[in-house]
Amino acid sequence: MVHKGLKTHIGAHGEPPLGLNYHAEMFFTQQGGLTNYEVVRAATSDAAKTLGIYESLGSLTPGKLADFLVYPPGVDLLNGDIKATRDLKYVVRGGRVWDATTMSEVWPVKGQKGTIPPLNPE
Repeated sequence: MVHKGLKTHIGAHGEPPLGLNYHAEMFFTQQGGLTNYEVVRAATSDAAKTLGIYESLGSLTPGKLADFLVYPPGVDLLNGDIKATRDLKYVVRGGRVWDATTMSEVWPVKGQKGTIPPLNPE
């Protein structure tokens, strides 16, 4: 159906463990025949389109809200293993940066001038 133009999105329904089921849904969607690119698109821009909120979010576009995920170097979601979506380094939400492993806020630090660590240190 997706290959005939139907928009779809990933949905994990909020059951525990929160977050991990979303990644499992992405894997199952890929196992159902979508390419990794189609799965990532279903989790981002197509989800925003089906929910009617694409004008505000769903892509990294000037003027839109920009919550996003940061992966370590070497993670290739489009050409690698789709299960690597679980290998998060940081979650950026509402202008705040969270360590994906500990879920502790790493930026901005209250009372300190915030600087974001380089994402590509080389």
